[in-house]
Amino acid sequence: MKSGNRAIVIALILALYAITTIGFYATAVTTVTLYPSKDSYAWESVPDANNGKSDNFEITSYADHNMRGWVEFNTSSIPADAWIMTAQLRLRLWQKTTDSPPYGDSTGRVYGVYEITEPWGEMTVTWAHQPQYTDLHHSTSTVPTEQGGWYAPIVLMSWDITDVMIDWQHGTPNYGLVVRDTQENATLLYSTQFFTHDQVPNETYFPRLVVTYVNPIGVYILAVLIGLESLLLAMWIRRHRSSSANSTPLTRHAESKG
Repeated sequence: MKSGNRAIVIALILALYAITTIGFYATAVTTVTLYPSKDSYAWESVPDANNGKSDNFEITSYADHNMRGWVEFNTSSIPADAWIMTAQLRLRLWQKTTDSPPYGDSTGRVYGVYEITEPWGEMTVTWAHQPQYTDLHHSTSTVPTEQGGWYAPIVLMSWDITDVMIDWQHGTPNYGLVVRDTQENATLLYSTQFFTHDQVPNETYFPRLVVTYVNPIGVYILAVLIGLESLLLAMWIRRHRSSSANSTPLTRHAESKG
């Protein structure tokens, strides 16, 4: 195959690949951001208190004063047959304790997210009456060095909950997530507050679940595009071979001398 023809083939393959990739992402891959249907947190030291309408979501580790948070998202807008690629829980940090005894610097604390296994109510959940959860597919994230605030900067913590989201897609009831320090009952008080979806200016403060998934209909379109690619390439190659076979040895010799 001549170098010019080879370049044409490579360009054709790259062009078809680009068309296929763009078509795939345009029709198959979707990213959605979901906001909570409810969120709350509770104190171990006040076991019957409920904080369902608080503007903060506090996670604390301290002996007999631990705090946990709960958040739930309505995921029904995601097609039941969708193929989950990634799912991330993101919480916007408000403020955290610093190194000033009896407080400890929360930077570097590891917070875990766990799948809740029973219903709970935003206005009824308390430390004494909190829902059960499983550590299967749990995810962890480290408290960052930055300090957040009401106006700036925007600091987010993220947890990969892809496996939990896949569980929900496969029929496991979605009762939301619990967030807690993975090492509770610390000797110093380590605490981090996040914004909730209540009593805050707008959605930039809200907890959020960011899900990227593949819509099966897009995969079918991708298969059609790949089939067209293969057909066009096969036709081009067959035509090129036919053209080469029909040329006479004398003609090919003359072409090579030219």
